[in-house]
Amino acid sequence: MIRPHTPPETPADKPARSGDAGAAWSSPWELDLEWLDAPPGKKRPYVEEKQPPVPQDRKAAPRPPVEAQPPAVVEKEPAAPRQAPPSRLVKKRPDREVEREASWSTLAILSMGLLALVFIAWLYVDDQAPGLDQDLRLNRPVDQAVTIQTPEKLRKFLNALVPFDSAQLSGKPPWLWDTPTLSRVVQSNGIALDNLRDLLEDADWHSAHAAWHATDPCENPRWQQVMVLKQAEAAYLSRRMQEEAAFTAAIDLAELGWRLEQIWAWPSCYQRALEAQKLSAQTLADLLRQTRLPEATLRQFQRQFNVCQPTTEVLEGAMNAFYVHEKKLILGPKSGENLDTMPGGVQLHRPGRLFFKPYETLQHFATAFRQIKNEARTPLVLTAEVKLNDAAAAEAPYQPNSAGLAYYHQRMKTYTSMPAALGQARTRGQLIIALFAVRRCIAEKKTLPATLEQLRTFNFLLDVPVDPYTGAPLEYSLARGLIWSVGNDLKSANGAATEPPMKDPAEPTVELGIAVAGVAK
Repeated sequence: MIRPHTPPETPADKPARSGDAGAAWSSPWELDLEWLDAPPGKKRPYVEEKQPPVPQDRKAAPRPPVEAQPPAVVEKEPAAPRQAPPSRLVKKRPDREVEREASWSTLAILSMGLLALVFIAWLYVDDQAPGLDQDLRLNRPVDQAVTIQTPEKLRKFLNALVPFDSAQLSGKPPWLWDTPTLSRVVQSNGIALDNLRDLLEDADWHSAHAAWHATDPCENPRWQQVMVLKQAEAAYLSRRMQEEAAFTAAIDLAELGWRLEQIWAWPSCYQRALEAQKLSAQTLADLLRQTRLPEATLRQFQRQFNVCQPTTEVLEGAMNAFYVHEKKLILGPKSGENLDTMPGGVQLHRPGRLFFKPYETLQHFATAFRQIKNEARTPLVLTAEVKLNDAAAAEAPYQPNSAGLAYYHQRMKTYTSMPAALGQARTRGQLIIALFAVRRCIAEKKTLPATLEQLRTFNFLLDVPVDPYTGAPLEYSLARGLIWSVGNDLKSANGAATEPPMKDPAEPTVELGIAVAGVAK
């Protein structure tokens, strides 16, 4: 049987299928990788696209029917996976994932900010542990007396003082006042002067007793009038030709300074002590340059004055006491000190304050007092106020302990000037001791010493007085009748007498006296 010839099918006649490589069309969803990766339920349904109509001239003749034959099995090679254009290979991240990452970033920033805030708050609140201060403890025994009467007697003495107009008289020393003024001031305060003599005659003031801590006995403003009153008493007695009584009044002023120097409960007492030493030395300088007392009497007064001189050792011990005083003010009962030695009572404990760290502030005090003690024996510390080593760092702004540092600087102003004030007091004391020796030589030898070293040869001095600023002997001029120190500027100007004597700290000078010229001739 002859089968009719059947022409082969052309691509145009063969229906296009998506799996054939030569297909005329492909589903657009097969090119979308996201669609291929999507779950079955998310794929869009396939919609068969209609083929464009074939032109009439290209239509083939009708084909005869062909017997159905089993389809030939043709093994096809697996088609290569279709690749999308490069621009479609980058998958787009869902918006939820972007929002999730943004929320994590915001949470991380907030966490870092919270940690920074907590750290800053910790810096401003946390205080350091208490430091060791055994080297700043008091080294003198505690007074075991049950009660003492001296603080109460001192208070009564100050209350018995009759005020006088010292403002108009403060421009010149009492020995330059007119006699009626001197008489009125001294006689109106006779009871107060008697009370002061009784106080000075007490064998022991019990300066280490806890009773001194109850109230500050030296803050009373009448102390200035007390010292001027003693100067006026010495000048008044001198005018009445009671020279020994005048010297006794001046020595009483020096002894008062020595008594107050031993009271370490309050820093104001040490300041009053140095002030009393200054006024006593100036009063004695005026009395000595015109004295006619015998050598034996002058020797006795010289010894009494020498005993009352302030020393560096006392200052070092006082610095320890002042540190303990500041510790009590900051910590109160927590300082570990005896409750009966609290300044004014335990109620003075400082309350908690923002930007005030008690223990860190106390460490600043400890460092400062150690520095003052170490520099107290050097001549340069006598020239000016002590410059604290931590002053620059402590003045930096925005400190976590700003309130404590401000308190520390304010309180230390009281102590940094003490070594310089002590240096001036020691210098004036050395000048008066040398002047005592010269006047003793004049009274006994009827002549002036050629040098200060000769006074030691004549047994008027145990040692030649030393200038605290240089460590060398004091300057002495026989021709000009002057004894002087180089002063806190460390430059000698060949002596410069002032009124009152030794008023200029740059050139403290004493005069040998108006009677020196006649004796020298």
